[in-house]
Amino acid sequence: MNLKNIGKIFALSVAGFMLHSCLDFDVTGAEFNSTTKNEKKVVRQGKVDSINYKVNITEDQYNKLYAKVETNLKTALGGVYAIRGGKNGAPPVSHAYQYLSTFYQDAFAQYGVIPHVNYPYSGINIVSSTAIDQKAYGGAYGQLQMATKAMVPLLNMEEVDSLPEVKATYLLFFDYACLESVDNYGPMPYQDIKTNKQEHPFTYDDVETIYNSIEANIDTIVKCYEYYEANRPAWYKTLMQQQLAANTKCNTYAQGSYPDLGVLKRFANSLKLRMAMHIVKVNPDKAKKWAEEAVASGVIEQEDQEIGFITAVTGNGNPMIELWNSWSDMRLGAGYEQVLRAFNHPFLEMLFEKNSRIANVKDDSKSLEAGTKVCGILAGAHVGQEQGSSSNPYNGFSQLNQKAMGNAPLYLMKLSEVCFLRAEGAVRGWNMGGSAQQFYEQGIREANVLDRTQQHRKLRKMYENAVDDYLKIESATPFTYVDPTGNDADRVSEITVGVKWNESDDREVKLEKIITQKYIAGFPNSLEAWTDLRRTGYPRLFNILNMADGDGSLVQGGMVHRLPFPGSSDAATLKEINETGLKALGGADKQATRLWWDVNKPNF
Repeated sequence: MNLKNIGKIFALSVAGFMLHSCLDFDVTGAEFNSTTKNEKKVVRQGKVDSINYKVNITEDQYNKLYAKVETNLKTALGGVYAIRGGKNGAPPVSHAYQYLSTFYQDAFAQYGVIPHVNYPYSGINIVSSTAIDQKAYGGAYGQLQMATKAMVPLLNMEEVDSLPEVKATYLLFFDYACLESVDNYGPMPYQDIKTNKQEHPFTYDDVETIYNSIEANIDTIVKCYEYYEANRPAWYKTLMQQQLAANTKCNTYAQGSYPDLGVLKRFANSLKLRMAMHIVKVNPDKAKKWAEEAVASGVIEQEDQEIGFITAVTGNGNPMIELWNSWSDMRLGAGYEQVLRAFNHPFLEMLFEKNSRIANVKDDSKSLEAGTKVCGILAGAHVGQEQGSSSNPYNGFSQLNQKAMGNAPLYLMKLSEVCFLRAEGAVRGWNMGGSAQQFYEQGIREANVLDRTQQHRKLRKMYENAVDDYLKIESATPFTYVDPTGNDADRVSEITVGVKWNESDDREVKLEKIITQKYIAGFPNSLEAWTDLRRTGYPRLFNILNMADGDGSLVQGGMVHRLPFPGSSDAATLKEINETGLKALGGADKQATRLWWDVNKPNF
C-alpha cells in the first residue's frame, strides 16, 4: 500500500521515526517492503463493517480465494505485531516498542521513567515525564499507522468478503489497535482509515462514535465466529484454523493450529468488557449492557486463552530487556515501587534488579551504594542529561531482571485483567457470572507476568508460594520514598488499603483494592494502567513532579489526560485537526483535556 494511503496523511516528521543506536528507526514507509513486494495493491473501498458470515464456498473456491489474499494476509500479520512494537513485518522490537510506550505512557502510569534527557543521535530531548518532544510524542500513532497500513488493504479486498472469518479476525485486531490510539490521543479519522480512503480531506470521528462503532463490529465478529463453529464443514475449519494461527501468532495455540476459533471470540468479548468499564462513568447503562453481554457470550477464562506475543510462538524475546538494560533508556518508576512495597509484593524482587551506585548530589555520604535495594525514579523528576553514563546518577536506578522478563509475553489481553474487570462489574451490581471476591482473588493468582509455558521455575514458584499469604494482608505497609539523588523531597505513600477481601468494605474501598491489584498485575501494559488511573483515580500514586514542563495546561497534583494530536506539522493534517479534530475532541488540543469517557465525577 502506498504511503499516501494512510501514513502520509497523519505522518510525523521523518525525524520522529529516525533514531540511532538506542533509537535507530528506519524511514517511515519502508516497514513492510520485505513482505509486500508481490502484494496486491488495494485501492478498493469495501464495506468493512459488513461481514457476510453465512456465505458458502467450495473447497476449490476457498483455495483460489486464499491464493489471491495470501500475500496481503502475511502482510497483515506484520500489522498485528505492530500493535505491540513490531517492525518490518516482524515481532515486537525495542526501537518500535520505545516509541509506542516508553516515551510517555510508561511514565504516566509510573511503571517506568526515562533516566536521561538527551538522545544524542536523534535530537530528542525529554526533560521530564510530561514534556512534549515533537519527535517522540506521536510514536504510538506511528505504530498505529504501521498496523493499519498492513491490515486495511486486506479488509477492503473483494476476495476477503468470501472468507468472513479472515475479515472478522483482522477487523478485530484493527479495532483493537484503533481503540488504543483513541485512548492515547482522542478522536481520529477512524472510518476513513478503515475504509481505505486514499486522499485528503480526512474527517476525525469523536471518541463516542468510535467506541460505538467498535462495539458494533465486535457483535458482528462474535456472530461470525459462532456461525463458523456451528455450521462450517471440517475441511473448512482445518484450513481456516491453521491459516489464522499462522498469521496472527498471538496465542499459545498459534504455534500450530487453533483448535477452534473460540479463543478469538473470547478475545473479542474481553475487549468489549474492557470498553464497557472505560465508559462506566459517562454512560453507566450502556456499560452494564456491554459488560453483561460480553460475559454471557464468553470471555477469557483460562491461561491458554490469553492473547499476546509469546516467545515460544514468535521466536522473539521481550524487547524491554534491551531497552531498559542494554540501552539504559528506562528505569523502574517510583510509583510502581511504591505500590509493590505497600504489600511487600514478590514482583519487587522477581522483576527488578537492585540498584547500581546512585550518587547523592548534595551529600556523598548519603549515596546509595550498588546492590542496596530495588528503587525507582519519581515520575517527572529532572533527571541527568547523559545516557548510560555513571556521571548521571539516575542511570543507577533499578533495571529489569533478565531471567524474569527476558521471555515475558507482551499481552493484548491477559486473564488477570479480565478477572479484575469482572470483579469491578460485580461490585457495581452487574451479572458477571460470579462474585467480586471470586474474580478479585483469581485475578491476583493469575497476575504473574512471566511466560506461562517457559517460566523460570524458581521465579514461578516464588510467586505461587507467596499468593496465599499475600491474600491475607489486612493493610498496606507504610512507605516513605527517599530520593537517593537528594534532588527531590521525600514522598509518603497514601496507600492504606490491604489486599484481603472484606465483604463489609464499602464499594469505593473494594474498587480501590481491585484497581490497585490490577495495576500490579498489568505491568508493563501502561496504557491500560493510565486509563484506569484517569477514570478511577487509583492506585494512589505519587504526584508527578514538574507538571509545568508540559504544554501549559497541566496543574501540580493533577495528571495527564491525553497526548496532543500527532502529525500537526503537516499542513493538511493540521487543517483537518482544526476543521474536525477539535470539534470531535470538544476541547483544546492540550494534555489536560479529558476524553469522552474520562468524566470528572465520583466512581459511584
